[in-house]
Amino acid sequence: MATVSFLQISDLHLGAPLAWLARDQRAERRREQQRALERAVQLAVERAVHAILIPGDLFDDVEMDAENLAFAIHAFRISGCPPVFIAPGNHDPYSESSPTWSARMLAARDLRWPPHVHVFASPRWSSIRLDPLPVRIWGRCFTPGMASAERPLGPEARDQIGAPPLAELNVGLFHGSLEGQCPPGQKLVGPFSIDEAQQAPFAWMAVGHYHRTLSHPRFAYAGSAVALDTTETGVHGALEVRVELGAAPAAAHFELIELDARRAHTLDIDVTEAGSADQIDRRILDAFERASVATRDLVKVRLCGRLTRGLRWSAPADEIAARAWHVRVDTAGLRPDYDLEALRRGSDETTEGRVARVLLEQLDRETDPEARATIERAVYYGLDAFRLREVTPMWEEIGG
Repeated sequence: MATVSFLQISDLHLGAPLAWLARDQRAERRREQQRALERAVQLAVERAVHAILIPGDLFDDVEMDAENLAFAIHAFRISGCPPVFIAPGNHDPYSESSPTWSARMLAARDLRWPPHVHVFASPRWSSIRLDPLPVRIWGRCFTPGMASAERPLGPEARDQIGAPPLAELNVGLFHGSLEGQCPPGQKLVGPFSIDEAQQAPFAWMAVGHYHRTLSHPRFAYAGSAVALDTTETGVHGALEVRVELGAAPAAAHFELIELDARRAHTLDIDVTEAGSADQIDRRILDAFERASVATRDLVKVRLCGRLTRGLRWSAPADEIAARAWHVRVDTAGLRPDYDLEALRRGSDETTEGRVARVLLEQLDRETDPEARATIERAVYYGLDAFRLREVTPMWEEIGG
């Protein structure tokens, strides 16, 4: 039985600010984003896939800088590149005034997308046949100001598709959010349900927006091609999707191809009862070992727990910084080992006791998170002053 194959890649976010990295690291990470796209196109040629599918957010913003835009256009001009289908997402929506997609605006920069690159330019479903195969690629784009709650696979959207010819394999390409699976902090756009996906008249759907690989017999997210922050753990790359022609129902199989040599890690480490700064450092290094952190990796360390009274820890040892390409330590979860409940309930009439109770009463009344963080810092610094006879900057990340 004949098989049609696709290389699916999305959410590359070329031009992303990457402000969480150091300045020199940002430049290198942007080069790695570009190399991931180059490698994906090379793989498409080497594996002789029939098309490249990009369901949105190739770019981080519609106002793309000339360098990244020129790079992306030229990336698809290599010899043997198969047809490319792009459905612009919520970060890089299509419009006639877009310098990224509009032929007129591109011409002003003396740029144009190659003829084998097809950009879906309507929020309504439309299609193009993948000649000479009996395959039809359907797509829809985001546009500026488009309602994020619009359902790409709802009844109204399915009416736009109608009843595609049974003799063709129909493939859908869109940017949207599978309900119930939206990662924390990510915007819900183009929501759809499993039931809607099962009712859609597509043998396969390439979906963009989520930055992790997620699959179903009828669709898959390839995830972000490279990790865009330390929360994006796991393997990042592209999917090679193979669908059998003539099978009823169509059987799809895919392989995740790694494009990002770096792995992202977010490590939560409790340092309660650590007796020295060195013990804290050793707990971090132990966590690195357990997580198999490599020197090329991206790591965010979130410290939590109660610090032994008087212990000061402000930054990791050089040995920790050398263990990975990027290390950031978040100390917002650290607290000094003061019993605030005892101070709330206490009747101590010393200056320390009265000051602590007044501040804690303010803290209990306050509802604004930033104001609460300020008061909590004042409590800890005040207790440091009374009990340790010193005030050293330490608690500035509280509430961060």
